[in-house]
Amino acid sequence: MARAWKWLACLAVAASPWLIGLGHPLLYDDIGMIAENEFLAEPANWTQAATGRTLLDPQVVNGRRPAVLATFFLDRAWHGLQPAGWRMTSLLLHLGCAGLWMLLLRRLGAGDFVIAGAGLLFALHPAGVEAVHAPGFRADVLCLLFMLAALHGFLTARRRMVAGMMAGALFSALALLSKETALALPLLLAVLPGLFPQAFPTGRRAAAAVAVCAAVSAAFFALWAFLPTDLQALGGSWNGESLRFPDNLYSLPAVWGRTVRYLLAPWPLNVTPSFEPVRSMASWRFWGGAVLAAGWGWAAWRLRRTCPWLSFGLIWAAALFLPVSNLIPLLHPVADRYLYPMAPGIAVAAAWGLSRWPRPARGAVLALLAALCAGLVAVRIGEWESGERLWTRAYERNPRSATAAVWLGLLREETGDPAGAREWYARAAEANPREAAAWINWGILEGRQGAWPESERLLRRALDVRPESAKARHNLAVCLERQGRLAEAKALRGDQGSPNP
Repeated sequence: MARAWKWLACLAVAASPWLIGLGHPLLYDDIGMIAENEFLAEPANWTQAATGRTLLDPQVVNGRRPAVLATFFLDRAWHGLQPAGWRMTSLLLHLGCAGLWMLLLRRLGAGDFVIAGAGLLFALHPAGVEAVHAPGFRADVLCLLFMLAALHGFLTARRRMVAGMMAGALFSALALLSKETALALPLLLAVLPGLFPQAFPTGRRAAAAVAVCAAVSAAFFALWAFLPTDLQALGGSWNGESLRFPDNLYSLPAVWGRTVRYLLAPWPLNVTPSFEPVRSMASWRFWGGAVLAAGWGWAAWRLRRTCPWLSFGLIWAAALFLPVSNLIPLLHPVADRYLYPMAPGIAVAAAWGLSRWPRPARGAVLALLAALCAGLVAVRIGEWESGERLWTRAYERNPRSATAAVWLGLLREETGDPAGAREWYARAAEANPREAAAWINWGILEGRQGAWPESERLLRRALDVRPESAKARHNLAVCLERQGRLAEAKALRGDQGSPNP
């Protein structure tokens, strides 16, 4: 890896399977975050994202992540709503992550095979499809990019103290402005000097790096606590999916076990996976995950001196799991995109393991693994070819997915099939009675069919499960107006906004 062409060759191989889906339409959160996001449609709003003012405005979609919004504004200016341009930006960011990851391993003293292997296996990990292929989920990619840049900055502090600390602090802040996952960065900084003292700052400089990074993280956590928008599932109405206390604690080991399973064998993947909460410590899922976590931690500790690269990989995956462990309950307890920042840890552990094999065999096995991962990436991207295909696959793999059922109902409406749409909305409401989108879209459908009393009933149900929903309130007011009940509609609106129905 001493020559530039070898790095370019690795990145070219890593990029190849991602190119096949550049022209796929915008789907899932891409629609609400990008295509129908009126905030992005006004170019002058970019200054709010650039200055972080969106943090204070709960009406801005993705406003808690202004760094991501800044890239959205750039894409909107360059590409309009052409999906290929947005996806190319996400792919370049992903390749940037792979490049910075490989460079970090090189600076820490890894051999050429480990560098190339870890870069390829991370860049081609199938669990990254959701984060890389869907621009609306770019936060995970951008956060990892800035986290890696921050590690490079702090690594520079070994020779240039002030410049390294300033760069590390700046990129740490940008990572936190991309996604809350960056809260794991101080933990990584705390263990790196012990694993690689020959490359990373040690002593007072190492302590200073951890202190600076921890201070930035603590400041952001305090800021999030006082922002008008809720932090994930804290606050607001229960969506029927997030893990409530104490289920989030009982479920944590099981979430870890599921995470390890999909990091090692990433198939089948799903945009709306299911997760059954663990209700008590008596569950075998609690103890099975706990034993796995204990064994993982024990191995990372015992191998820190004899096999630092394997220990590094185990610690990386565990550290990046903590922000999505549901200690702070997430809106969605599990998701494919949560695996993206953990994948580098598994990749370097696998690459180090292969590096112990004889030279001809290790290259062949690495090529086989890379080809297998690339094939799975291509198959997974193919499922994003259309909304019908994506949501049909999602529902087949998880029949309890209210989100998939709602989207399939919307697709039936687009084809002029109200009976089929009604059936899907009913399935969604049955799967998760607290899925407000099911009741709202069902209510809108009945209104379009002229069944105003039924529309009112459904929209009132939506407000029952999600009292803070401006969309449910607005559409109920419209429903009341159409029935001639103007005073009730006016009272219902009050000072609430009036989003599009």
